[in-house]
Amino acid sequence: MSRKEAAKVVGVSPRTILRAIQARQLDAEKIGEGKTCSYMISRSAVAEYIHKRGRK
Repeated sequence: MSRKEAAKVVGVSPRTILRAIQARQLDAEKIGEGKTCSYMISRSAVAEYIHKRGRK
């Protein structure tokens, strides 16, 4: 799924999803280079991220 879709599932902004990817808290596959790159995020990675966030 895209950052926007993942953000909707988690209940956060797409920017928060980007920060989680950059902090390696959320696994994602980068597609493209530079400012025009996008990320593909698996449903299992999103579920794991939600689980990790719930522990705090």
